[in-house]
Amino acid sequence: MFTVETSGLKGITSFTTYDNGELHECKLNEYNLIRTKYGDLVPQYGDPGIRRKQLKAMSFYKSGKIKNVSLEQQTEINTSIGTFPAELVTFFESGSLNSLFPLNGQISGFWSEEEEGVLAQKYDFTFPFGSFSTKIIGLRFYPDGKVRSLILWPTERITIDTPAGKIPIRTGFKMYEDGRIESVEPAKPIPVETPIGLINAYDATALGIDADTNSLGFDRNGRLTALSTFDIISVKTGSGEKRVTFPKLKPGLTDDYEKVPIKLRFGEDSVTIDDGKQTNEYRISDTTFKITGGDYTETTSCDDCSQCKICF
Repeated sequence: MFTVETSGLKGITSFTTYDNGELHECKLNEYNLIRTKYGDLVPQYGDPGIRRKQLKAMSFYKSGKIKNVSLEQQTEINTSIGTFPAELVTFFESGSLNSLFPLNGQISGFWSEEEEGVLAQKYDFTFPFGSFSTKIIGLRFYPDGKVRSLILWPTERITIDTPAGKIPIRTGFKMYEDGRIESVEPAKPIPVETPIGLINAYDATALGIDADTNSLGFDRNGRLTALSTFDIISVKTGSGEKRVTFPKLKPGLTDDYEKVPIKLRFGEDSVTIDDGKQTNEYRISDTTFKITGGDYTETTSCDDCSQCKICF
């Protein structure tokens, strides 16, 4: 474990504190050297220029231990899978490495994602489920040093083995501590065999800044536990109840509207279907399901049965 004597920091220009008066975060304008088991770190203190974010140089837990360090220069960090350069590193309160980000530029009107991408390097990775070379946004770790998740650069695509087969992915993936796949983000609609039928797994709205939560999830034994889709799901229960769940629309950032994916969670004999407005749980053994994929016209009701081809 390591900490830092915050009263010894030089050049603090601004700071915030916790309610108990302990230092929470600060900015610096002088050189400071922080020694860690991952290497010596120099927090950001110089002029960031048009590219670098004008971030807090350091943040701390209430205990005084380091939480985040924005680095003055890209610095080599030793990890369980090799050495990587980083401009931002974060730590668990125990002192173990939580995450590292090779680049930490400010995307703005003065600095584009394309310009930042030119600086991004490709790194070679080998995991039990595949080997590949790719650009990354960052890596996250478990407290014992094992990799927790890998965040892909927005334009990158890789193909890896998963419990649902070999799948092209974007955004990234998350692993269990033993190295098995916990979740992935499909790069395109992928037909996946589920307890209620074949469903296309895909979420066009998935954010590409974190790979800890993804559209396709598995338990430690490889059983499917979660899936996001734009398919239409028709349900008929043993009691005769019928329901059709289709992706809803919401105001979009780039388009007038965007589809909201349907999120499914699978239990031993249950499925929970969440369309973003309503959540329903069904017992699989007592329910009939019909999956309709492909293009569809947004509807708001099922009143006109003569125009509907997706019900039973």
